[in-house]
Amino acid sequence: MLLITRNSTAVHIFGLFVKESLIKIPQKTGLADKVTKHRLEFVAQLLWTQKQDVGPSARSDMAMVFDTDRGRVVLFGGASGSTLFNDTWEWDGENWTQYEDIGPAPRSRHALAYDSKRKRTVLFGGSTGSANSNDTWEWDGDAWTQVADTGPSARGGHTMAYDSLRGRVILFGGDDGQNYFGDTWAWDGTDWTQEEDTGPPARSGHGMDYDSLRDRVVLVDGMSKSTVLVQVQIWHSGSWFSQGYWETQTQQQVKVQFFNDTWEYDGSVWTRVADTGPEPRMGCGLVFNGKTMILFGGKNDTAFFKNTWEWDGKHWTQRQDIGPAARAFAALAYDSTRQHAVLFGGVGQSLFGDTWEQFFHAPKEIIDG
Repeated sequence: MLLITRNSTAVHIFGLFVKESLIKIPQKTGLADKVTKHRLEFVAQLLWTQKQDVGPSARSDMAMVFDTDRGRVVLFGGASGSTLFNDTWEWDGENWTQYEDIGPAPRSRHALAYDSKRKRTVLFGGSTGSANSNDTWEWDGDAWTQVADTGPSARGGHTMAYDSLRGRVILFGGDDGQNYFGDTWAWDGTDWTQEEDTGPPARSGHGMDYDSLRDRVVLVDGMSKSTVLVQVQIWHSGSWFSQGYWETQTQQQVKVQFFNDTWEYDGSVWTRVADTGPEPRMGCGLVFNGKTMILFGGKNDTAFFKNTWEWDGKHWTQRQDIGPAARAFAALAYDSTRQHAVLFGGVGQSLFGDTWEQFFHAPKEIIDG
């Protein structure tokens, strides 16, 4: 009979994280009561693999979502410097295919969500160059159709997620270049309805997705700017006829704030559930992989990030950071059919046009000896 006792020791062997267990095997030799052997139990890991560079041109600030009915990741728009795109691409796990160029105007900083009840990819807003948009479009796999031009105010940098239990697309936040928003809206396929106004502080560039296991929209990170009044001392030099003097003046200064708080929305109320985890950042990607939330990348005012974090509903855990180069404003979606997260593009030390996939890897147990 095997008597197994476990400890919490974690070791790293050939790039894999494993847990170490002790297996005590009683012996009948009379030389010893027992012999101790080690068993290595491999822990499921999140691994990144690069797929290909053939497909959409290098860009950032595009939007991407998985069409669960057709088994395709849908990508629209984005920017390369001052050039804006309005191309539509789909990823099948092996290849990118370009579709319509007829539809929404070229834009960046827009948001997509997939309405699985109505079998439509929903697009809202974005930056169209000199202005922001507040139009709503839907993609059925063949063509784009504009379905609304009222609802949330014109903006970019917002996020959307599909609440599959209630059959609604949830939108939060964003900015119009001057003002930052903290409003929550819901799209039912016909109309936009403003929901909760109390919740996360106004922000843009945050990550958000829907956890279907716990029935929660999860929001994390982001950035906001505000104008504050500060008192400053100004020195006036004197002359031969007068002495110099200090003067107190009130001046306006722009305050930039990066967030690292985590919020959850239950369909009615926002609740702050964590204020520790990933470093404060904006431009990260966040997707639900059927079990946990996965966050990748982002930036603050001094650095781009390439780390991967996991949210289980209670705690953030940093995973391995071997994978895509540090970047922000990439597109991230979860292919639930193949159980792979798909990442495209973004900007860091350069502008990217690469495609990566992330998946769970769980080798079998190995008994040593």
